[in-house]
Amino acid sequence: MHQQINNFFYLVKREFGLFWSNKIFVVAFLIMPVILAFLLGNVYMDGAVKHLKIVVVDKDNTPMSNKLIDMFSDHPTLHVLEVKHETIDLDQTILDTRAIAIVVIPERFESDVLNKRNPEVNSYLNMSNTVAAGAAGTAIAQCNGTLNAGIGIEAMKKSGLPASVAAQRIQPFQLNLFQLYNPGQSYLVFLWPALIFSILHQLLLLAMAVSFSQEIENNTFNTAGILGRTTSAFQLIIVKMFPYVMLSMITLLVFYLFSLHFKLPNPVHPEVLFLSQILMVISTCLLGGLYSLIFPSQLKATELLLCIASPAFTVSGFTWPADQTPVILEVFGKIIPLTPYLRSLRALLLEGANIHDVMPFIQHQLILIAVYFLISFILLKLKIRKSLRVSAEVKTQEE
Repeated sequence: MHQQINNFFYLVKREFGLFWSNKIFVVAFLIMPVILAFLLGNVYMDGAVKHLKIVVVDKDNTPMSNKLIDMFSDHPTLHVLEVKHETIDLDQTILDTRAIAIVVIPERFESDVLNKRNPEVNSYLNMSNTVAAGAAGTAIAQCNGTLNAGIGIEAMKKSGLPASVAAQRIQPFQLNLFQLYNPGQSYLVFLWPALIFSILHQLLLLAMAVSFSQEIENNTFNTAGILGRTTSAFQLIIVKMFPYVMLSMITLLVFYLFSLHFKLPNPVHPEVLFLSQILMVISTCLLGGLYSLIFPSQLKATELLLCIASPAFTVSGFTWPADQTPVILEVFGKIIPLTPYLRSLRALLLEGANIHDVMPFIQHQLILIAVYFLISFILLKLKIRKSLRVSAEVKTQEE
C-alpha cells in the first residue's frame, strides 16, 4: 500500500513535470483563460447595446416629423447620426456611415396623419449584425408606436372625448410584459460565463489529447517508462487527469473573482454550480484522454479533437435552441461535456434553480463520465497488455 501511494505521487509529480516542460502550453492553459475572460468581460461590460447609429431621411420636415426624430434621439438605444431631407442611396449611406438602420419619413407625413390617410414610415435595418439590428428595430418600433398612440389620443380629445375614454379606444386591451431572469437583457450576464467555460473546455480537451499519445510517441509507454511504476489502468487515468483537474481549480477561482469584478449575479446555490463545474472538468478530461488512446499520434489526436472542441459551443443549444437543429447535431451536442454544463449554468446562474431542477443535467454529466471512463479503461488495459507483451518478447530475445 505504501509503495502504491509513493508510485502515485511520483507519477503525479512526473505529470506536472511534463506539463511545465511545455512552456507554450503553460501559457495557453494558465494565462490565456485569464486574458480572454478579462477581454470578453470588458467587451460586454455595458450589458445591453446602446447608442446604435441610425440615419433619418425626413422628406416632410414638419413639427410632427421632427417630434418623431426627437423621440429617436431620446431613446437610449438609438443615436441619430444624421438627418437628411432628400432621397439617398441606402446601401452607400450604410457603408459610409456604418449605420444600423435608416428611417425614411415620407413626404406629406403630417398632412396624411391629420387626414387619416395612414402614411408609412419605412425602416431599413442593417441585418449584417442581427443583434444590433434587432435592438434598433425594437427601439424604432417603440418610438413609432408611442407617437402613433399619442396622435390617436389627441385626435379623440379634440373631438370632445375625455382623455381616459380616448386612451381606452386607442388601446382596446393592455399587454403587460414581465421580463424574468436577466430583465436588463445584459449580454454580459447572458454570454460571458458560457464563453469563458467553452474556452476552458477546449483547452482541457487539447491538453488531454496528448496525454497518452505523448507517452507512446516518446517510447515511454513501456516497462522502462511509465509502466515500470504502475500497470493499473485506473491509476494511469487518474494520474493523467490529476494535474489538469487541480490547475482547473485555479482557473475556476479566477473566473469567480472576475464574476465579482463584473458584478454578475450570484447563483442561489453556488455549491451546485461548483459541483457541475467539477463534473464538466472531469468529463472533459476523460473525453480528451479517450481521444489520446484512440489516436496515438499527438498531431492527429489534436487535429481530430478540434472537430469536437471548435463547434462545441454552437451545438450546445446555449444560443440557438438545440431542438431546432438537425437530429444528428442534437445527438452530437449531447456527447459533448460542455452541453449539460451550460444548461446547468443557465438554470443556476439566471433562473434560481436548485439541485433538483438541474438533476437531469447532473445525471447527464455523470453518464458521460461513466461512459468515457469505461471506454478509456478498456482501451488502456488493452494497450498496457500489448506493451507488456512486447516488452517481454524483447527481453526474451535479448536473453
